[in-house]
Amino acid sequence: MLRRGVASAVAVGLLLTGPAVQARSKPVTVARSKPVTVAGSKPVTVALPQPTGPREIGTVALHLRDGSRADPWIKAHERRELMISLWYPTRRPDGRPAAPWLPPRAAEAFYRNNGLSPAAVSLPSTHGREGARVAGRGLPVVLFSPGNGADRSMNTTTVEELASWRYMVVTIDHPGDAGEVEFPDGTVTGRVLKPVPVSRLGEKAEEIKVRVADTRFVLDRLKELNKGQNPDAEGRKLPEGLRGAFDLSRVGMFGHSAGGATAAATMLKDRRVKAVLNLDGPALGKVAAEGLAKPYMLMEAEIFDKPIRGQKAFWSRLKGWRLHVKTKGAKHNSYTDLPLVYEQAAAVLGLSKEQLRAVNGTLSAARSVAVTRAYTRAFFDLHLRRKGNLLDGRSSRFPEVRVIAR
Repeated sequence: MLRRGVASAVAVGLLLTGPAVQARSKPVTVARSKPVTVAGSKPVTVALPQPTGPREIGTVALHLRDGSRADPWIKAHERRELMISLWYPTRRPDGRPAAPWLPPRAAEAFYRNNGLSPAAVSLPSTHGREGARVAGRGLPVVLFSPGNGADRSMNTTTVEELASWRYMVVTIDHPGDAGEVEFPDGTVTGRVLKPVPVSRLGEKAEEIKVRVADTRFVLDRLKELNKGQNPDAEGRKLPEGLRGAFDLSRVGMFGHSAGGATAAATMLKDRRVKAVLNLDGPALGKVAAEGLAKPYMLMEAEIFDKPIRGQKAFWSRLKGWRLHVKTKGAKHNSYTDLPLVYEQAAAVLGLSKEQLRAVNGTLSAARSVAVTRAYTRAFFDLHLRRKGNLLDGRSSRFPEVRVIAR
């Protein structure tokens, strides 16, 4: 779902739809049109907005290998392999480098997959300091799953916001489904699964099962990390302070698009997940038929290709706390970092105002970030920390967010 908006809406060569790719022995190579540049323009460095919380942020990437499962998508992997990142509060990161939005070879693949050039657009650095010490113990845990064809970095602005407010956030790549996943040996795997139109979303149920298994495997590894063990496949050094940093009795999950469907399906399957926020995604498979008995929130875009089928029936099967809101002017990817990329790079990409609206909707990138951050934090504050009131009704701070159902 990540890579369909611009290709159909903007005929300037910024390609978000293309052939599925898979590579193991070398970085992904994808045949594309010439990278987008505008003559005489200077390159643009995309910037992520500063998180609003009181803490600086640390981050670390881990390579996990599940010896109990064959990898259904990446045939070069004998067993299922994942990349995840931990994002957490830190103090005085002591000169630790800022983590990139994407690691170097994944970034190269992202440029090729989207017809971009680093001479025109520089992908952002994050505010997360690599390997910094964890500040705090017993932090509430929030998992994140990205949409189809997307990477675990695609909601970094929201992930950083939560970490700055003292959450332990765990972002998960789903190789074979994700667009670009870089492993510690420098190899990159791309997307091998075929896109499915909204009208045939039911066909994604089997793929969601793999994502759910990924997520439950990650939860098991978090238990090991909390005991001071190191599940990284290469045994790389972990940040200090990870032991005891996770409160695994307070676990929530959010996801965008298929990631939202993954979060809902995981909560049905695994009682460790206590609350789910779905950013403009469907409910698929068993959870759509059975519903949920724990807190569930849907943030829907105002502008979507087609209505999500079965949403009304699923809503009637939710027996716990529930909330459905819609953001005026938002498109499907407004709940990700991508509007920042499009808006800041519009000039070098040659996007007119009309083309930019076709990609981003009528909501500015800064506003879409503010809305997503505020409502995500409010949801997890309410259900993992038992505080907050933003979700009680319509907010004067966010008049574009309308309550659809409770």
